[in-house]
Amino acid sequence: MTGARELLPVFFSYCRRMLRAFLLVALGGATLFVVTILYRAPLELPLYTCCLVGAVGAVFFFSGFARYYRRHTALRMLRAQCATKLAALPAPRDILEKDYGDIIAALERNRLSAAADAAHREADATEYYTLWSHQIKTPLAAMRLLLQESPDIPGRSAFAQELFKAEQYVDMVLGYLRIGSIHADLSPQEVPLEALVRESVKKVSTLFIHQKSTTLQISFLPGTVLTDKKWFSFVLEQILTNAAKYTPRGTVRVYLAKDSPDTLVVEDTGLGIRAEDLPRIFERGFTGYNGRGGQRSTGLGLYLCHEVLQRLGHTISIRSEPGKGTAVCICFARGTLVVE
Repeated sequence: MTGARELLPVFFSYCRRMLRAFLLVALGGATLFVVTILYRAPLELPLYTCCLVGAVGAVFFFSGFARYYRRHTALRMLRAQCATKLAALPAPRDILEKDYGDIIAALERNRLSAAADAAHREADATEYYTLWSHQIKTPLAAMRLLLQESPDIPGRSAFAQELFKAEQYVDMVLGYLRIGSIHADLSPQEVPLEALVRESVKKVSTLFIHQKSTTLQISFLPGTVLTDKKWFSFVLEQILTNAAKYTPRGTVRVYLAKDSPDTLVVEDTGLGIRAEDLPRIFERGFTGYNGRGGQRSTGLGLYLCHEVLQRLGHTISIRSEPGKGTAVCICFARGTLVVE
């Protein structure tokens, strides 16, 4: 049945292509019958002639259909394989098909040229922003050192918080640039979970110190996790930063899920996420209702978290309720990572 469904559209297409020939043969047969009747000749002559022409025409028709179907199959295979070698196309049968082939060749050359230009521009932009991200770290590190050497400077806590945000934005840019080639940068190993979490918490502690109305609680986190320490810390810092940002007052808790000891949960009692925003929170550039408000979200944090965890063999999910808070769950699926 599947073969018949595929064959019938091609057959009807070939019939439409041969319609003019059908009409010419029918007109010739009708003319032969009219002449026979006018000259009162025996009807056997036009009947035999029509039968002979019909038999020969049927042979030519079905042999032509076989060639038509083979050409159609070859073109479909090329389309399925996204072939760019125009030499693989069937040879043109006439000058019109040759003209179409020349047009396709010109379009293909234009496409390849545009793709090469786009790849060149993307490589230049990636190189520039990578260099910029590394260079901007020097003045940021100097500002961090100046703050540490000036403990009595007015507004030091606010300055430290804004400096941390700038540093994190730079890390986000680098993460975004490297996400396509992250596999070359992975170094999976067994890491103590609690030490990994506390190290990330220490990096974002500036936010919680400045935001005195928000408390952070870390439960006992036994065991180890097979992951890449640097990239998982990047994800955890993004999630903790979001928790602090969207919890102006309340509690942020980090614990292992009771029903799934391989799942790390970062739960807050903050603003929460609207139900209509939840299906799109991992999309690149999506900010949602909260992000479009006073928080000025970039729409890249959760997108990068999802992409990184996917490459690490982990999964991320979020449950939330507006006004009650958000829980981010990271499941440490083993995947296919190889321990060094």
